[in-house]
Amino acid sequence: METSPEQKLLVAIHSEEVFAGRTIRQERPACCGKPIDLYATPVKFQEVQVGLKSFTLLESRCPVCGTWVKPVYSIIH
Repeated sequence: METSPEQKLLVAIHSEEVFAGRTIRQERPACCGKPIDLYATPVKFQEVQVGLKSFTLLESRCPVCGTWVKPVYSIIH
């Protein structure tokens, strides 16, 4: 399944915040022993609330088995 340019843009915007963020950090998704390329697979966006701020996490689909990989994240102090 091809991802749209709009989805790729949203992935880029949200990746900046959650993979290199100062408040919340999401782990890179992996499944079937391989990291998942967020730009080459379907992605769902999940909102989480930390204090008064809302963050968008990325739930990706494994290109090998088709399972949706739930985002794993931690809050940074």
